[in-house]
Order: sequence, then C-alpha cells, then structure tokens
Amino acid sequence: MKNFLKRVGTFFKKELKTVILSVICAIVIWFAVSIQAFPNVYDHIDGVTVSAEPTAFMQKENLKITDYDREVTVQLHGKRYVIGTLEAKDFVAALDLSGITSPGQHIVDVNLSKVQPSDDYDIVSEGLTAKVMVERIISKDVALEVNTDNLKIAEDLQIQTDEITLSSSMVTVSGEQSLVDSVAKAVIEPQYSEILTETTRISGIVSLYDSNGTKIDDPKLEYVSNNYSVTIPLYRVKTLPLNVSINYPSNFDGSSLKYTIYPKEITIAAPANDLSINNLDRIDVGEINLNEITARNLQLGVKLTISLPEGYINLSNDAVARIDFQNVESYTKREFTVAVSDENFTFLNGDSSFDYSFVTSQLTITAIGPSNLLYNLTPDDIGGTVNLLGINSEEGVKNVTVTLRIAGQRIKAWINGDYKVDVRISPKQIDE
Repeated sequence: MKNFLKRVGTFFKKELKTVILSVICAIVIWFAVSIQAFPNVYDHIDGVTVSAEPTAFMQKENLKITDYDREVTVQLHGKRYVIGTLEAKDFVAALDLSGITSPGQHIVDVNLSKVQPSDDYDIVSEGLTAKVMVERIISKDVALEVNTDNLKIAEDLQIQTDEITLSSSMVTVSGEQSLVDSVAKAVIEPQYSEILTETTRISGIVSLYDSNGTKIDDPKLEYVSNNYSVTIPLYRVKTLPLNVSINYPSNFDGSSLKYTIYPKEITIAAPANDLSINNLDRIDVGEINLNEITARNLQLGVKLTISLPEGYINLSNDAVARIDFQNVESYTKREFTVAVSDENFTFLNGDSSFDYSFVTSQLTITAIGPSNLLYNLTPDDIGGTVNLLGINSEEGVKNVTVTLRIAGQRIKAWINGDYKVDVRISPKQIDE
C-alpha cells in the first residue's frame, strides 16, 4: 500500500501540468455545455442605490424628504453570460414621488432602469416599493426670554426683570415642522462671570427648550444662537410706610377724627446709582384740607395718587392710597344761615387809610361733624375772618374770600367749602 501511494505521488509530480490543463478544460467544456443547454437564467443584484428627488409641488409646499429606503434588490432574467457580469452600478433606481402632497410616511413605487440599454436581459422586478418620510419645512418666530439665574448681583441690589431690554425680542427658528413645533420657548443665557454692581449691557446666547423644559440640541433646527445683547437693570429696593398730612382748622380737635391709610406701605426701587433712596423713611402721598371734606368723603374715604421721584419704580403697583376715616357713622352735614356783621366777622391786614365794611349781609354755609354736635350749634357759634393781605385797597366793592370758624376750643366739627363776601372799601374821612 505504501508503495502504491508513493507511485501515485510520483505520477502527479511528473504530470502536474497535464492535470491542471485537464481541470481547466473540463470547466470550459462544462460552461460551454451549460450555455448551450441553459442560455437564459434568473438572478438578482443587491445594493442598488435609490435616488429621491422632490417634485416641483413638494418644493413649492416646503416638503422635504427626511428618510427613505436607500437600496433595493433588482430581479433579472436574461443571458447567463451577460447577467453574470452585471453590478449594482449598472442600474438606476428612483422613487416615484408624484403622489406625495402632504407630510408623513408614504409607500411609493421604485422606478428601475438600465444604465446601458441591452436586449440580452430584462428587469423583472414587479411592484417594487420603498418607504419615504416627508416633513414640511417651516419657520416661526419665538419670543425670547432671559434667564438671569446664573448672574451674580451685589448684595444690596436686585434685578428689575420687568425693565430688562433685549437687542432682539424674537428668534426665527426653521426646520422640519415636527422639530419646530417642539420648540416651546427660547431663552437667552447672559454670559457674564463678574459681580454686577450697576445696570449693565452684556452679550447672551440663545438656547431652545421643549414644553418639558428640556434643552433642544438638534442640528436640523436652524436659528441664530449668538449676536444678542441684554441690558440687565439693577435697582436698590426699599419698603416704606405711606404718610398723609391732614390740615385741621386751628381750633379743631385732631384726635377726634382718626384715620387709616391703605396700603400702609409700598415697596419701591431706585436705579443702582441713585443713593437718595437710602435717605427716605416714608412716602408722603399729599395733604387733605379738612374744609374740603364732605360727609360722603368721610363714608367712602379719600383717594390720593401715589407719586414717586423720577426714575423710581413702584414695585407694589399700588397707584392710589385710600384714607379711611374711623368712627364716622354718625357724622353728617347741616346748613346754617349766618348773619355777616361786625360782631362775628372781622378784617385783618387792612390798609389803615381805608375803611372796610361788609356788603354781604348773610351766608348759607355747610358744617360737617357728629350729628349731636351739629344740632347743638347755632348761627351765633359761627364767625369769619377776611384777610386783606395782598388785596389792593381802592375805593369800591370787592369780592374776597372769608375764612369761617366754629367758636370754641377743641371743636369736633368744621365748615365745608369755600366762601366769599362782598366788601366795600372807602377812603377814611379826615377830620378838619
């Protein structure tokens, strides 16, 4: 056996060239016979690249292809020797997008063709389709917000957010509709690491967020993220009580007419560089003259406008202070007809070279006060003074203001309104 194998090995060494030629000839003969016996075959080509070109309608409607099946397999039938030489690059595959009129996922036909025309084989793929995803490209303006959480502010100052100003109030976001619709807000993040001590204009970068507050980092969204500036207004803030001044008649008992002011205090702000706010200990809302107060005012209260120095801000947003008088349920009004005579009416600061006398004989006046006090008053309890200071004394009759008063000390009622009387002015007669 061993000698037999040795003889076979020796034979193959001597006849190796002959053996190889025999194998090649056998293959050629088999191939030739196959071609003659089976000239046409079925086969397929994998990995044929698919192209997708949007139609004119899609371009007009801003419909963009965002994803699709990018390769297909082509089924062939034809000459064996031709099909065997074909590759994926010998075919053209294109999506038929003529039926797409709206965004979404679509199933479309795939059109196939040969790069080089040939009658030696046919493309037999039937009903070849592909999935394509289409998105509408839109743009929308999103209002810009400012995030000041990371800014460092001097201890005695605060940011007045209502006064923040931006170089641009909107940012335009463009892209696929689903992405653009997911943008709920656009926020400017100011870029400043130092401590702010005054109103400052600084640069900022815009970030987009969805409705859950999650930051959106998608390169498919197009917008300008930089080249923004933000003015951060810094103010000094202080809470101060409100104060009102009551102008009482000289003989009035001020403690008898108590009042409250609402609101009791307000919070105000002044620019960071205005230190005058540090000197304020209250806000004066004005003065009330008691002779201007009616019984109705007592019941409903008096309203005064709250005014602040220029540049100050009323953070409490209380524009009006209301003064409510206490325990005035019994206060009422009563009219009196008062005789105007030298007995209860007097002149002050008259010119000594003239004589003055009243032409008006009586006045009807209105008094305000507790009802029990008013009904105990008589016209004789009411007098008046005409102050002639500043009045040009010349012969004739002049209509001048008279100040009325209720006689007594610590009186709890007052005369309401303004009154005038006619006064005759005449030169004094000089005795011979």
